Amino acid sequence: MVIIIRRNPLIEEISYLYIIIAILALAYPLVFSFLRGWDTILTYGIIWAIAALGFNILYGYTGLLSFGHALFLGLGGYAAGFMLKYLGVRDLELYILGGAVASLVIALAIGSVVVRYTRIFFAILMLAIAQVFWSLYYKFYWITGGSDGIKIPRPNILGIPSGSLDAITYQYIFYYYSLALLFILGYIMWRIANSPFGIALRAVKDNETRASFIGFSITKLRLYAFLLSAVYVGIAGSLLAVHSRIITPEQAFWTSSGKIVFMTILGGSGYFLGPIIGAIIYNFIESIAMKYVYWQLIMGSIIIAIIAVMPKGLISVIEKIIGYREIKIQPKQYMQKGGDRS
Repeated sequence: MVIIIRRNPLIEEISYLYIIIAILALAYPLVFSFLRGWDTILTYGIIWAIAALGFNILYGYTGLLSFGHALFLGLGGYAAGFMLKYLGVRDLELYILGGAVASLVIALAIGSVVVRYTRIFFAILMLAIAQVFWSLYYKFYWITGGSDGIKIPRPNILGIPSGSLDAITYQYIFYYYSLALLFILGYIMWRIANSPFGIALRAVKDNETRASFIGFSITKLRLYAFLLSAVYVGIAGSLLAVHSRIITPEQAFWTSSGKIVFMTILGGSGYFLGPIIGAIIYNFIESIAMKYVYWQLIMGSIIIAIIAVMPKGLISVIEKIIGYREIKIQPKQYMQKGGDRS
């Protein structure tokens, strides 16, 4: 007996990540040369893509919707700010490491509690916790700088002193550094999403009761996904603060959480590449809409229209073009691979 499985290449194959990274690498010099100003937006898109990629493992794969991931954006940014202000650190790599560690520590502290809740309860609880941290950034103004925040000058990158680089060279290096980081983190996420752990997360999302019945620890799986998501968003928070040259409480406000959610849904939650595409497109749409007075109305209308036409996100269009791939395997081989029977 032979089992035929329909595989979605957008989820299974890493080659599509290579293609997107190559396009983004080739696009930057053209955008920088002919569309000055948009190169900055493209860099923001890369950074937000890292955040959305991390959020997707929690929402798209595990089924936990969070309205509080701005918490980790803020932690990543303030970790960089505090390292500069109080420790005199000027290296981007240490900022990123600090953001990841700070996010991981706080995620560990709150994760064992919040992951016990699901649906709207989890979403609102995360929103409440994030808003508590946001208010603390204002209250402890003698530490955080309050609404003025902490200014972050250009850091050293890969050991290269920032003072030895002119503005254009620095922008190029920072962009390709962020792009390389997106590629590395994207590859790691692809390995995780297609590992037994990733399959277990999808099983929990599809049917929690059945997943528990066959032996999965639901709470542990959700906690691991939550920690992984926090680290990715924390890294993005550090990069975001460095690129903006400042960290303020606004980066940790609930609207930043909403942006991550919109980006993921816009691109296609549950798809490996969806958040990356969604983040880049979202930043360009937002930048165009902000030229008008009622830009929020324009922005919301565009996103609603896209989602109404393409409920699975922008990536569903590519999915229809590429289609599915059929794989024929023996039942024994199928069970060893831990495949999906659907």
